Amino acid sequence: MPAARSRIDERAMGAGTTVRFALLVALLLAAGGAMMLPAVNSLHSSDRVGCQLALGIDPDRAGDLTSAVNALSQAVPYEACMAKYAPPPAQWQIFGWPVLLSAAAALLFVLLPVLKARRRRAVPLESVDKNGELKLILAELAETAGLARLPRVVVDRASVSTGAVVFGRNRRPVVCLYGGLLACRATDPERFRAVLLHEFAHIANRDITVTYGTVALWRVFLALVLVPYLVWESTQVRGVLRWGTWSTDAPALTRGLLLPVVTVALVHLARSDVLRSREVYADLAAVRWGANPRGWDATTRAPEGGRLRRALGSLREHWGTHPRWEERRDALTDPAPLFGARALPVFLTGAAASMVNFHLLTYLSTYNMYNLWRVQLVALAPAALVAGVIGTALWRTVAYAVLTGDPVPSGVRTGLWLGAGLGAGGLFIGFGMGGSEWLPQRPAVLLLVLGAGVAFAWWVTRCAHLWASTWRGRSLRPPLLIGLVSSTLVLAAWFAWWTMDGWSWAAGASYNSTGMRQTALRMVPGADAARQGTDAARSAMVSAVVTARPVLNGFVASPLIPAAIAALWLMPLAAWAIGRAPGTPRWVAGALPGGGRTVPAGEPVPPLRRALRPGLLGGAVCWLALVGVQAHLHTSQPGPRQRDSVYEVRYLVWLFVVLVGAAAVAAVVAGVRTGRAHRLAGTLIAAESAALLGIAGMILLVSADGCVEPLNTLRTSCSWQPAWQSLGWTLPYLINGPLALAAIIAFLVAAAGSPVGRARRRWARPAGGAGGPRPRSAGQAPGARSFGVRLGAGGFAAAAVGIAVVMPLSLARFHTLVPDAATAPWATRQWSNVAAVPVSTATRARQVHAWHRLGGRYLLEHAAADFRYLGDVLRTAADTKNANLTYLARLRPTCADFGRIAGWVNGAYFRVPDPEAQSAWQALGTQARNGSLNCERALREWDYDLFATSLGELIAAGRSAEKVTNRVNTVLSEAGYGG
Repeated sequence: MPAARSRIDERAMGAGTTVRFALLVALLLAAGGAMMLPAVNSLHSSDRVGCQLALGIDPDRAGDLTSAVNALSQAVPYEACMAKYAPPPAQWQIFGWPVLLSAAAALLFVLLPVLKARRRRAVPLESVDKNGELKLILAELAETAGLARLPRVVVDRASVSTGAVVFGRNRRPVVCLYGGLLACRATDPERFRAVLLHEFAHIANRDITVTYGTVALWRVFLALVLVPYLVWESTQVRGVLRWGTWSTDAPALTRGLLLPVVTVALVHLARSDVLRSREVYADLAAVRWGANPRGWDATTRAPEGGRLRRALGSLREHWGTHPRWEERRDALTDPAPLFGARALPVFLTGAAASMVNFHLLTYLSTYNMYNLWRVQLVALAPAALVAGVIGTALWRTVAYAVLTGDPVPSGVRTGLWLGAGLGAGGLFIGFGMGGSEWLPQRPAVLLLVLGAGVAFAWWVTRCAHLWASTWRGRSLRPPLLIGLVSSTLVLAAWFAWWTMDGWSWAAGASYNSTGMRQTALRMVPGADAARQGTDAARSAMVSAVVTARPVLNGFVASPLIPAAIAALWLMPLAAWAIGRAPGTPRWVAGALPGGGRTVPAGEPVPPLRRALRPGLLGGAVCWLALVGVQAHLHTSQPGPRQRDSVYEVRYLVWLFVVLVGAAAVAAVVAGVRTGRAHRLAGTLIAAESAALLGIAGMILLVSADGCVEPLNTLRTSCSWQPAWQSLGWTLPYLINGPLALAAIIAFLVAAAGSPVGRARRRWARPAGGAGGPRPRSAGQAPGARSFGVRLGAGGFAAAAVGIAVVMPLSLARFHTLVPDAATAPWATRQWSNVAAVPVSTATRARQVHAWHRLGGRYLLEHAAADFRYLGDVLRTAADTKNANLTYLARLRPTCADFGRIAGWVNGAYFRVPDPEAQSAWQALGTQARNGSLNCERALREWDYDLFATSLGELIAAGRSAEKVTNRVNTVLSEAGYGG
């Protein structure tokens, strides 16, 4: 086995190191503007805290869910306050920061070769090679390495090291030879040759540009971002120490202080890991060109001593940019480390992806640019980077296992490290947490992140195994590329869902059941009649909808959910449809130089019909169940006038349950019929195909409703009305919901089937003899397929792609809608159910003072002035006995002014952050609005009685304003606020 492994070509698949560099670049560029935002804000006068206090937010909890709900429920005044007192910096100041970093890094990248040569006092090769002998040797080595021409060569005569270094860029590399290497050319020619071939390998592998480009960007980031950020953060520390608020500000301040430290460590560790891998790749290339490994062999001491000392030694190794010589020598005989997904890089990738996602979202939130498509497009960036890094590593791991005959790993361990990194990155950034919170209110929800990482890695590994078993091309790169695109779609949907829904659940979100119930009834006609129903069954049905809808909203809100679901099962379906051909695949021959070798067959790929037949069975069961549902509901179909929304909701719930149930049945059957290695792929294909067939049947039956009398449900007359017209906004829930739940069920069934399958095999071995796959009949190729099976697979694929394209297009208006300040308060009050968080008396006084200072005092003084004028006019009318409408019409401007005050009180300005004052404030808004409307109507219609009523309402409004003023003054005086 070791001999076989030593001949595996490490170039059989892409290494993925370039994508890892791209991840670091994305992190630095995204963090540039996001980290500079508070520093830039500090240069402008701002009263952000005042607006938050007036809103009723506790500054110590700013950023948590309660604060977000408060902001959304009073979006109109909050946006107006922020625009006036705390406007964000000009967009070019933030969006231009990544551009500035890129430009400065590009300039430094161009200057780096000059600076490095000058620092080393390097001289051209010609100054030490008078007769040109050395240049001829170097040209020969460059030709051996496959270089088109000899790169520029300089010499550092002062260095006694027997090594060399290459810098510059790919098209204009510079090789610097150390003086010690030239000195040993005659005494140790093997070393001289090995070192030069190693450096030429870096040029051939195109390592230079990405390496030094990252170095340039990193140095620019340190100077232009980290230093200003640390200066700003130091002012925050001084403020906290001065005001003595460490106990409440500790979490936010700690995260702020650790952000540069963690960013530095994360970038350096990830960069060092990539550079260590590239050193090994250069070694392998040099040996392939004839270098003697002993030429650069040396000895380094492995970490020794106690556990702590070994841990520190291991950390030093990870921190360094070159692996130990022992590791490099071992990789020459067995390149397994290059084909594995190591824990630290996977964890760092997950953490970096979370940070990139958060930093990019900062750009949207700062300028209120949120909509569903923008959030989805932002999610594509970290998704593509994670897919490129982790996906490539898992595909290489599977390929290596297939080539060596080792068991193909499940990917679960890698997924755990990925999920841990994603969760740790989110916790460190503090996404969805207040400034005084170390953890979200529901930390258990973070287990979903861990589960998502495991599910992703497991799925990628199973897909890679299928493609490695069936692909007939010369290289695995084409299916790898398809797999990376599919992985990007899946992860992008996950990141978008977590941003829009997952973090709110972790932060403690819950929904107002009454408001959700009313919304559910509004989705279909006849809501008024339904709200008066008291039937227990009806109430339970609507309650089920209320419970499920918040979860289903996430499946509809993410534009790429249909595409991600399609990728989940079409990726393995395509590989399975190809089928495994007899003999050794051509890509295996390319990865095993020398030819004439075969690899162990491993577990055979079962026929595709084992996955498609359960899907067809589930679809047939679904059609029968749909017919049964309509026949059952027809027996209790009320007349058109008596048909209320609860009846229709009941019908929709049954449709949904039948679709999901059929998918679950198909997944269970497929989990039993497919083999252990392909159980996940089989359950996904079966569940999704059953759901697709069921959706097709549902659309047909709903569209033709009324044409078959025993099945009449919503209509009684026959006419073709497409389902998207009959079901309206409920159709996306009936398509995306079952498809998404079918995928989740498939994962759960496959996960549950793994231990069950192991137990069955363990019990079956004594009775059945030796284990192993069942022998095939003569002439049957592994994964044999018929034209009908392939045709069915193609039909399912076309339907899935069609849904993935049509659904986002049909919801484009919804997905591109930017929530405005007028609609956000209603939706928040209607759906959210966040308990009020008690605040201290001092904080309450600060909130009332901010409310009073930023506009409340002006409105109260305005109301008091109108009330005084109203009293003066009425007293004058009474004294002169001139209480007729002709005289009292002079109050028309006052009535109108009360109406304007009512507009401010009823939503244009903040609610009073004091319960007692807010009660009077709310009464003021109602009384002023009614009095203003009645007054103007009375004067318009010359109605004395209505005018008298309006005067009473306006007088009550004036007295309510006095109550608010008295209460606010009491709160402020008790807290020591003057004036």
